[in-house]
Amino acid sequence: MRLTPLLLLATLLAACDGREPPPPQDPVEGREETRGIRNTEAIGYAGDAIADRVDEALDANDARTSQIDAAIDESQP
Repeated sequence: MRLTPLLLLATLLAACDGREPPPPQDPVEGREETRGIRNTEAIGYAGDAIADRVDEALDANDARTSQIDAAIDESQP
């Protein structure tokens, strides 16, 4: 009978060890299309640098597409 309260106390003390929770992970940067490229960091490639360059190229492409679409819309009566 005396063993049960001791086990309960030991379990409670073990559960409350006072460690801080792990820091939150950074949100994924960049576009959905380049997440796979960013994951190559784990195998030794500079995935973040490559993905940043691809993101810039995709953003420039999107901006140019928007400009062309706006010009088409303006030229139509």
